[in-house]
Amino acid sequence: MKTGMWLLAVLLTGCGADQGSRTGGVGLETQTVATSSASSPRGSYPERMRVAVTQEMQLPGKYKSQTCSISLHLLPDGSLKDFKVLRGDEALCAAASQAVQRAKLPKMANETEYALFNRVVLDFMP
Repeated sequence: MKTGMWLLAVLLTGCGADQGSRTGGVGLETQTVATSSASSPRGSYPERMRVAVTQEMQLPGKYKSQTCSISLHLLPDGSLKDFKVLRGDEALCAAASQAVQRAKLPKMANETEYALFNRVVLDFMP
């Protein structure tokens, strides 16, 4: 991993765009799907995604206390179909966007996993 510890929270928006509403002050989408790493020997898809993106992050201390939210649309093979910066600090969002584009995101294991995780929102909070 790169130097420093950074928190990359994978916040899942559920299966449909019409299902998301905000919860108070957290910036968490409703319909968040809880998964257990025990259900898969390789870990949950959100955890594998977090690891893939985190490995590409290069976040110096200047990003401390900044935030960025990026919406991803993924294909079943894990490749990035498109992404959009939703909100956040310009410098951190630029670094996060580059990391998302460089990351080798994992392939979805099955149709159910794809249905759950083909659209996700990543919140970067160094």
